[in-house]
Amino acid sequence: STGKKSYCCKTMGRACDPFDCTQLDATLWPPNKQSYCCIHHGTGCATSTTTSLPYDCNAGYSNWEAGWSTGKKSYCCKTMGRACDPF
Repeated sequence: STGKKSYCCKTMGRACDPFDCTQLDATLWPPNKQSYCCIHHGTGCATSTTTSLPYDCNAGYSNWEAGWSTGKKSYCCKTMGRACDPF
């Protein structure tokens, strides 16, 4: 879970993101940071790409348990660490 990951990062230096994806002006980020933040956090994504992600992991997140399909839950958990069942 996000809380567990945050706790482990702060207390043990483990499970930390290699980049700060909250910094403003993603257009100035190096390509490897843009790619990581886009895949894992949905930020810094290039706007001129012709491909799209299969799911928007930010849309409907507040109600993911009841509102998302199994496929969307699986995709968002694997790619962004969101909507992962705690058990």
